[in-house]
Amino acid sequence: MRLGIIGKPQSGKTTIFNAASGAHETVGDFSQAVHRAVIKVPDARVDKLAEIAKPRKVTYAEIEFLDAPGFSGEGKKSPELEIHPDLRKQDAFMLVVDAFSPVANPERDIRTVIDEMILLDQAMAESSIERKERKAQLSGDKSETREVDLLKRCQHWLEQEKSLIELGLHEDEEKLIRGYMFLTAKPLLIVLNISENDLGKSEQIAAQHHSLVTPGQREIAVVCGRIEMELVSLDPSERQAFLTDLGISEPAMDMVIHKAYSLLGLISFLTVGEPDAHAWTIHRGTTALKAAGVIHTDIERGFIRAEVVKFADYAQYQTAAAIKAAGKMRLEGKEYIVEDGDVILFRFNV
Repeated sequence: MRLGIIGKPQSGKTTIFNAASGAHETVGDFSQAVHRAVIKVPDARVDKLAEIAKPRKVTYAEIEFLDAPGFSGEGKKSPELEIHPDLRKQDAFMLVVDAFSPVANPERDIRTVIDEMILLDQAMAESSIERKERKAQLSGDKSETREVDLLKRCQHWLEQEKSLIELGLHEDEEKLIRGYMFLTAKPLLIVLNISENDLGKSEQIAAQHHSLVTPGQREIAVVCGRIEMELVSLDPSERQAFLTDLGISEPAMDMVIHKAYSLLGLISFLTVGEPDAHAWTIHRGTTALKAAGVIHTDIERGFIRAEVVKFADYAQYQTAAAIKAAGKMRLEGKEYIVEDGDVILFRFNV
């Protein structure tokens, strides 16, 4: 999963990047630097499996973060629109918004950045339509005509100042335009970057902006980026004391990462053994057969069955013998829909 961090200059994008990744990139310098990091998705279930099985290796799900320049925050008034090309390759965006400064206006800033995304997508749609129409005329290919019609529909929607993710395209239509990597077709996690003084009001601030949330399209999180960046720089033994002093139960960045993960419809199934306790990333609705292929194509090819245990049951009974004796292991076939937190042993033969 790839997540692009975007926002107006001085909104705290690089601070949030540092807080998520543990990096120490310079903040507040208006630089055009591009920062990348692969971060682990915190998962207490993996920690518990490791505690029980004591494997040689522990592997968490991962997200790749990209912090790149590209938005002026001037919306439709922006004199020129240009973004780092890798931003279009991201699966989703984290829009960091200033909610800490004396002049903060989150609603305005969210709208101006989305306006810029819409304008960039309009330019992409217009140039693509012109190119595709020429190609369709020369080749007479009806599939090209269908793609042009869909692009025109997208263009009309964008002209109404609406994001493409709200257009309600069918799955086959989404596939048809996926290669254009439209910015507004991607899910958006809005991160309100608050001041330390507002730490105790996080839930209240989130509630005030709940209208921004659209399941599967937009989610919201409230974070004090500066505190989170300080927290990640501490030795693990000091973090809990720091959290306690601030009256915080857990790092807010853990919540942000989980929200980003679920926004894309991603879940984790788990495997555990002497070599490895492992969280594997799949899309919600994935069958056992396809989940097996995430581990290795040979397991998918030679799939026999999946032995499935709910995480809570595994944590309670802890050994294969006790789990079986309690009747908590199920045998599932290829079409079983894997659920978040399933602990699975795949049987296969190749």
